[in-house]
Amino acid sequence: MAVYCIGDLHGCCDEFMKLLEKISFDERRDLIYLTGDLIGRGPKPLETVRFIMDHRLSFRPVLGNHDLNFLAVVAGEREARARDNLEPLLNSPALDDIVAYFCSLPFMEFDDDGRFAVCHAGIHPLWDLQTAKKLSKELSKVLSDPLRRRLYLRNMYKDSPSAWDPECQGMVRWRFATNVFTRMRLVHEDLSLDYGHSTVSPEEAKKEHLDPWFDYTPELRWHKNRWRLVFGHWAALNAKCPRDDVIALDTGCVWGGSLTAWNSQSGKRVSVPSKGHLKPSK
Repeated sequence: MAVYCIGDLHGCCDEFMKLLEKISFDERRDLIYLTGDLIGRGPKPLETVRFIMDHRLSFRPVLGNHDLNFLAVVAGEREARARDNLEPLLNSPALDDIVAYFCSLPFMEFDDDGRFAVCHAGIHPLWDLQTAKKLSKELSKVLSDPLRRRLYLRNMYKDSPSAWDPECQGMVRWRFATNVFTRMRLVHEDLSLDYGHSTVSPEEAKKEHLDPWFDYTPELRWHKNRWRLVFGHWAALNAKCPRDDVIALDTGCVWGGSLTAWNSQSGKRVSVPSKGHLKPSK
């Protein structure tokens, strides 16, 4: 049995199939974690989602910001943007099943053997893994309840709060956790979230006294075991992270980069080049 993690797909189904072929994926024995943003911007969102759903016992995705955007559009809380290429999903006869599948996905996954955890953007430096797991479960309960899900999708698009308060409750708590799990890149020196520099490099951000979230994150431990945290979301990093316990996997396939898999057992990475889709935009 091989266990892999694969970076952000963004509907790049052709590259996804090539990568699975390159790692000799066998649905009867292999397990693959996906770092979120299964869809959004890329050319084949329906084919991508259909394949994952058809092989759902082999794949464990987490939710990304583009996946949440899709749910908000379906709920009528956001306008569909042409650049996101959601029409194939929105016009699919299987839309209800697709929405139900996305609503069943967690914000964080934990490897069964206790070696790594997966989320889309990262975990806050003030959280330990237990706190992150608890917040992921809280958000999953919200998505599983139609009434609370509607409230959540209607109110999640705000750049506040920026600071973590463990005593906060309700929508404020949900929104902060969502922003951490799906949007976070940079933090201020006081560990509050930065919402205004989504396209700058870490080197450029340091000039404005901002740092990557993982610069402040303590060594990842669950009880007495050392874990690794796998994340995507930040294509500008090109999967480069200075820590050996934090694994970046978004290599910008939808932007013309590549799609990358990480073998959790050997630590080796395997990539396939993008067919070339989009130019980076703000």
